[in-house]
Amino acid sequence: MRVGCGLRVRTIDGNEYLYFWHYERDAGRSERREDYVGPARESKSKREATWKLLAYYRSVQQDLSSRIARLERTV
Repeated sequence: MRVGCGLRVRTIDGNEYLYFWHYERDAGRSERREDYVGPARESKSKREATWKLLAYYRSVQQDLSSRIARLERTV
């Protein structure tokens, strides 16, 4: 399992745009994906990006807890 996510700013035609990157499973492989969030300078974009980070970390935490619980049952 690949764990990771973050934010990236891309400059296009002199304007900065915020993207949220993360890993997803696709056909048994980890693939890096980027989701457009919005203009980098807007506070709405920054809030949305923060929520995306939090949601990703919570899902990873839940997945790891589930895997740990399965391993503990086998020991």
